[in-house]
Amino acid sequence: MTRKLWTATLNTSSPRYADWRKILGSDEVPITNAKPFAAQLGPDMTEIYKLDFDRLSHAQLERLAAWIVEKFGVSKREAHGRLSGEGFPIRAADVSVCFDVRLFV
Repeated sequence: MTRKLWTATLNTSSPRYADWRKILGSDEVPITNAKPFAAQLGPDMTEIYKLDFDRLSHAQLERLAAWIVEKFGVSKREAHGRLSGEGFPIRAADVSVCFDVRLFV
């Protein structure tokens, strides 16, 4: 059995928790790296993680695309195109990352 050195879960106190829970279908958040980075989201710079599309199921990608269509008023084709070309961020404030103690020993 392989243990991960870190896991990411949804922050239940986030105002976006319900949306992310609906998209992901669980509290587990597949991200590419445990270290957040700064990015421009709308008018603000904010800390984000990048979703790991290799670990998202087809159903999760479809729910994310549907949410993008609804939220941003783009076509389903455009939503899928942007997801495959640009990926999609999740705000660091929406995620809790827990590290295995072995990482620090």
